Order: sequence, then structure tokens, then C-alpha cells
Amino acid sequence: MAGTTTVNRPATTAARGSIGLVSCVAFAVGTMVGAGVFVLSGLAVGRAGPAAMISFVLAGVLVLLSALSFAVVASLAPPGGSGYAYVSTALGRRFGFLTSWAFYLGGVIGVAFVLNAFGSYLHDFFWSAAPPLLLAIAAVVVVALLNLGPASAIGRAETALVAVKVAILLLLIVFAFVHIGRAHITPFAPHGAMSVVATSGLLFIAYLGFNVVTNMAGDVDRPQRTVPLAILISMGIVAVIYVGVVLALLTGQITSYDEASVGIAARHLIGAWGGVLIPIGALVSTLSAANANVLGSSEIMVRLAAQRQVPTVAGRLWHGHPVVSVLVGAVVSIVLLLTGGIQVIVALGNVAAIVAMVLVNAAAFRAQRDRDAGGIRLPLGPVLPALGLLAALVQLVFIGWWQTLIGLALVVAGLGLHALRGHHHPEQHRRISDQLARNAGPAGRALRRHVPTTGS
Repeated sequence: MAGTTTVNRPATTAARGSIGLVSCVAFAVGTMVGAGVFVLSGLAVGRAGPAAMISFVLAGVLVLLSALSFAVVASLAPPGGSGYAYVSTALGRRFGFLTSWAFYLGGVIGVAFVLNAFGSYLHDFFWSAAPPLLLAIAAVVVVALLNLGPASAIGRAETALVAVKVAILLLLIVFAFVHIGRAHITPFAPHGAMSVVATSGLLFIAYLGFNVVTNMAGDVDRPQRTVPLAILISMGIVAVIYVGVVLALLTGQITSYDEASVGIAARHLIGAWGGVLIPIGALVSTLSAANANVLGSSEIMVRLAAQRQVPTVAGRLWHGHPVVSVLVGAVVSIVLLLTGGIQVIVALGNVAAIVAMVLVNAAAFRAQRDRDAGGIRLPLGPVLPALGLLAALVQLVFIGWWQTLIGLALVVAGLGLHALRGHHHPEQHRRISDQLARNAGPAGRALRRHVPTTGS
């Protein structure tokens, strides 16, 4: 990673078939490029005008500060262990658990967020007779069943979905540049500079997904090098896509902006077939992101069970699949869809992610102050983690107070599950530990089989 040096890096030998750089980048991009690019792009332009491009970049920079801290923490992960293991070392086991739990929550909430968009796009463009909510709930069930099926099917589905949606979005961006002359970029910030900053707070969730690489650090080939590179590369790719899609909206001759704006802009830029292709891309993107979120959150829960930080049953495997995690996550996602609108779901997801970011930044701050801690060294030492922590906390200002309280309550509720960790089933624990020892966590089983596992 540019501008960093590595010290005291533990010598490890990657297990055969462990996940490489290309796999990590593909998985992270697949998680990040979901509903955010289709739903939040229109909402962002509606709030900030053409300056929404700045809002996306600002949100990316703020998240990147925390992403660097994730790279530090992941570089200190033990071979085959959790990517967040150092948080427990630096802050205590309970805070280490809360970090993982907050990202588990974020993944489950993320499923509700992206499949809410799936239901809206399917209803608006293809199946107006079916209620969007019913379509979203059906999609939750389909994704859950996929993650209880063969690992080969999960891997093939994710690989294909990521490739298709990135290709479709790049096509839209190309047409935006072809028609750049009709872009409406004045006034650039019609609602003032403060709206640009406030909108960036809404867009935090658009970049959440880089952390899936840290979730599966135990399955990654040379994680001290691969994880930081994958985080930076994937965030760069996603930032370019987001800004390009905002440009497409500005050239698409749209008079008002909402969740369906990207599909309407595509129709204006590409023609009638573009008005079909881009909504298809939205459906593919949301399914891909939901699948990646289920994989990532299941990876976290299985590793928590292996570490005896939750009851063993929470990580229970059925034919190698994390059945309890998948089914409970599906139920929670459906409850969120039934009880919360898109703004509430986004807010809860942001709160859970912010808590985890604060804790990871605090751990990275300590690692950068401790020269003997090992891992990668950041430019300016502890300054960047401190800025990342501050940037994460500031985002709470742009979230409603009651949504913040509910989000914090959900995070703290995890301590109740942690308190039940003594409910231990030796045979189930042995199966979980054996599978992880073979680098076969939920994400690893899918990705090692059907995404290229080498990269440098």
C-alpha cells in the first residue's frame, strides 16, 4: 500500500486454495455496489444537486480514514483467525465482540436495504401488479435459500452477478460521457454547502462493504498484504462508479430525482433498451449485494461461535452451511422491511457501522502508538486513526436522534447474546473449528471455488 511500511510481519504459509487479491476485490466491490448506486444516487442529487459528486467523494474519503484502520487491524490478525482479533487485544474482549456484532448487524440490515430497492425496481419497471414489499420479502427468502444450497452455486452466482452489474454500470457511464454536453451542473450546490456535507452522511452506507475483506482475513492468502490492497482498490473502483452514475443522472435530462432516477436517466441516455437494461442491472446489483452481505455476516457469526463468544448454536453448520445465522438474519431483514422505511433502514445500518468503525479506529490508534504492536505503519502514525474515529462520530449528527438510539440499542443488545456464550456444544464446536481450520468459512467456501484465488 502506497505510503506504508510493514514491520514485524508474522511469517505465515497460506493454506492451499486460500483467497487471493482478485477474489477479495471482487467480493468487496460486489458488496458495496448494490442499492446505494441505484437508490442513493438519485436521493443524493435531489438533496445536494450536482454537488452530490462531491458528497460521494467526501463520504468515500471519510470512510477511507476508517478503512485504513481496518487495514491496520487486519494486518495484525493471527493466521486463520478473525480479522478483528486485535480489537480484543487492544480494547478488551467485550469491545472486540461488539465490533464483530455491529458488523453482523450491519450486514443483516444491509440485506433489508438492498432488497427493499430490489422490490422497488422490480415493481416500477417490470411487475407493477405485485407490491414492492412482497417482492422484497420474496427476494430475502430466495437469497437465504441460495446460501443454504451448494457452495458452488453461491460462488457462481456471486461471480456472475458482480461481473454483470459492473459491466452494465460502466456502459451507462460511457453513455454519460458521450452526452456530457447536456449535463446540468449549474447551480452546482443549489441548497448550499451544508447540504453537501449532510448528504455525505447519508452516503456512508454506500461504501460499507469493504469490511467484508477483514471479516474473512483468516481465509485470505497473505492477509497482511492482501487485505489493505483489496480495501484500497475496491474503494477506488466503487468511488469512480458512484461519481460516474451521478454524472449520468445530470446528463439524463431528469426534472426530479428519486429512487428510480437511474433507470429513467438510462432510458434518456441509451434509449428504450437502456431503460430496460439498467433496471435489470439494479436487480442484479441488489441481489449480488444481498448475497455478499449474507456471506459476510455469516462468516462473522461462525467465527464468533468458534471463539466461544456466542452460544455454539449461533454458528451451527448444516452440511457446511451456517443455517442458524442465515435463517435468523433473514427473519430480522423481513422484520425491518415490514416495520421500517428506507430512510430508517439506512440510518440503523449507518449507526451499527459507525460503532464498529469507532472501535476499530480506537484499536488502530493504539497499534500505531505502540511500535512493538507490529502490522502495517500508516503515514502520520496515530493521526489517521484519530481522524477516522472523529469522522465516524460526526456522522451521528446527521442521523435522527431516535434512530441513533435504536441503532445503539441493537448493538448493545448483542451483549445479551455474548452473556450466553457459556451454552457450549462440544461436538458442534468441533465441527465449526475443523471447517475454519480448513479455510472453509462461509465466504471462503464460496469464493475459493469460483472466484480466481490468485492475485498480486
